[in-house]
Amino acid sequence: MGIYTPNASTLLYGGPGAGKTALAVSSFWDWRRRKSIANGKIITFGAEDNPALAIPEECRHTDKGTSLRLISPMLDDTQFLEQFDLITRRLILDAQEGNHLDVLVIDGLSEFDLLFEETYGGGGDNFAKWSGLLSQMFSMMMRTSHTSLGCQVIMTARVMEKKKAQQTTRSSIGGDPSYMDFDFYPSMRGSFRLHMPHYFNMVLYMQEKKVYVPDEKHVKVLNVVRNGEYYSKNVWQHEWEQAELPTELHNVMWPELWEQLTTAHKLYDPTKIEA
Repeated sequence: MGIYTPNASTLLYGGPGAGKTALAVSSFWDWRRRKSIANGKIITFGAEDNPALAIPEECRHTDKGTSLRLISPMLDDTQFLEQFDLITRRLILDAQEGNHLDVLVIDGLSEFDLLFEETYGGGGDNFAKWSGLLSQMFSMMMRTSHTSLGCQVIMTARVMEKKKAQQTTRSSIGGDPSYMDFDFYPSMRGSFRLHMPHYFNMVLYMQEKKVYVPDEKHVKVLNVVRNGEYYSKNVWQHEWEQAELPTELHNVMWPELWEQLTTAHKLYDPTKIEA
């Protein structure tokens, strides 16, 4: 049994500097105090990195020494896909043998998307490229589910704005579906952008913003439930709201977030629900 229960899949998304990687990594590495608090690994794609977190090297390699920094420096091969496939398959086998992690962080999905687009060797066939990306992302979600790995899975992504329909003199350009009642959501190109949130128990938006109480300062804000024009998902929202916890948390670390979720779960009283 891991230190965070129940196991769940979470997607943190937002703009640059919002604190996505810092929050995700704090689930196993207390980067403020520079000490390990859980058995965790972090997989990064492309240029994704945050050296200020001083993540131990053993968290960035498999136990057999394979690097979890998946790159294609010259954008001339897709070896990062093969490495990711082998790494995740090994993690699943380890979990089946009882040697599972407490946390797996995958940082970040938007960079994976861009790497795939730039290294795809389909000879300019965009239909085949988007079909290939869709297939790869479905495969990734299956292999990295919290049920397959037996641990907390935390991923990060950038934020993108909903595409608006446009009319030109020659043609019309379709936007995102009209039933989407939000303007911002996790960044992913191709049709998988509409599927991605379904694979997570929580999809939480992060931002850096000024707060004026008690003093004016910038803070990293985690929106635990939706209170703006961005997509949000929290399967424990009903428990969170009944416990009257705040809709946003400032400069939070993962253990603090999970403690509040656990508290809300313990305090939940179904008899308070009106018939």
